Amino acid sequence: MKVVATHRLAEAKEKFPASKTALDGWYRIMNFTDFPSDIALRRTFSELRNNGNEYWFLVPGTTLLLKAIINFSAQVAMVKDVRPGVL
Repeated sequence: MKVVATHRLAEAKEKFPASKTALDGWYRIMNFTDFPSDIALRRTFSELRNNGNEYWFLVPGTTLLLKAIINFSAQVAMVKDVRPGVL
């Protein structure tokens, strides 16, 4: 899956430097894995909520939430927001 709008990840790493490793891990998993559906995505990311094609990920090891718009047929995930919060 191709991850786009990665500048939001870079901004989050600057704002929350302790989360750099966790955000890099999320990016590697998403960018180098093909997820054919949200079922496959949930197998990898159990802490996941969605509303249509908008998905909220709890970034492992942090208190950050990452919002991404995912198109499974195009295999594209666009990072929309990274912020502190809980699911």
